[in-house]
Amino acid sequence: MEFTKSEALTFGLELEFQIVNEATGRLSPSSLAIWNALSEREDLARFSLEATLSTMEINSSVHTSADAMFAQVHALAVHIRQIAKAAGLDIRGGGTQIAQFWNDRVMAPTPRAKELESKFGFLPKRFSTYGMHVHIGMPTGDDAIRVANVLQALSPLLIAMTAASPYLQLSDTGFAAARPLETLMYPHGGPMPELRDWAHFEEVTEELFSTDLASSLKDIYWDVRPKPEFGTVEIRVFDTPLCVKKAVAMAAFSRACASLALHGQLRMASKTQPASAQRVSRFLACKEGMGAVLYNPIAGEWAPARQWMGQIFEMLKHQPTYAVDVSQLKFLENLMREQQDHETMRTAWTEVQANNPNPEDIAWSLPKYSSEICKLLT
Repeated sequence: MEFTKSEALTFGLELEFQIVNEATGRLSPSSLAIWNALSEREDLARFSLEATLSTMEINSSVHTSADAMFAQVHALAVHIRQIAKAAGLDIRGGGTQIAQFWNDRVMAPTPRAKELESKFGFLPKRFSTYGMHVHIGMPTGDDAIRVANVLQALSPLLIAMTAASPYLQLSDTGFAAARPLETLMYPHGGPMPELRDWAHFEEVTEELFSTDLASSLKDIYWDVRPKPEFGTVEIRVFDTPLCVKKAVAMAAFSRACASLALHGQLRMASKTQPASAQRVSRFLACKEGMGAVLYNPIAGEWAPARQWMGQIFEMLKHQPTYAVDVSQLKFLENLMREQQDHETMRTAWTEVQANNPNPEDIAWSLPKYSSEICKLLT
């Protein structure tokens, strides 16, 4: 498997957005209508359909600065919101939707969607959640593996920082981020195994491809994975944030962490970590968000998420991309001291329900709640 060389630390962003019906506040299987409205745009490649029809994805081009990425992604999000609202729909962030039921999802009429349903049954509908993916350019395959190992080690913190999926099926899940639990259902999902080098990655993937369940890297739902055709490392563990600006700032944070790893300033602790530490830490990040105590495999110790994050922000100030992305990184550092996305979602629902003349009438609350969340996107 050949790794396509990329310019080191260039980066791109993919954002999966919810399509909701303004009148009902529920997910709407309307991505084909939005896609048709986009068909005349020269930048159609910046938009993508997903496996189910209540999702619209936007993809940035390759960037060297977060400010330029934000200008592009914000404009794309504004445009699809305009198209959606003209049809009585809206676009919003968040990793899950409060009235989300897997058996209500409609698969897209694409070969990929049919292949997924054939392989995995109901799981693609269940996994019809909303995530953010960040791609970071790497010069070689071995560099990609070395950096991917570090980013996988950071993934519990990244989950906590973007936790935005507290609700499913009209219920509070009790989790800050329920969405990252879904990949654990797949045979090749969850944390990327620690890999020695590119040759070891090829050995592992060849073994996975020998089954009928994985025919390409698209079928391997690791939290972090190399993307050889792009020459990148892809981080897949994030919930889609409620606002585009946070999404771009998180992309800048991820790139800065990758820069530290690439230049040897961020590396795994020499001592062996407890066998279950990574899995337990990932679970706690999903459960408690930034209130969690997480295992930091860089330092080889358990620490509060906010303390670990603060240490990384200090390290980021001494790597090459910091000056380029300083406005986005400072925005994120300040934002992380405020109410987090899962807390904002719970607060919004509680406030809407408090004004509901009949709290049992969920149909009254859903459009009002949805409208409040949609306002945060752009």
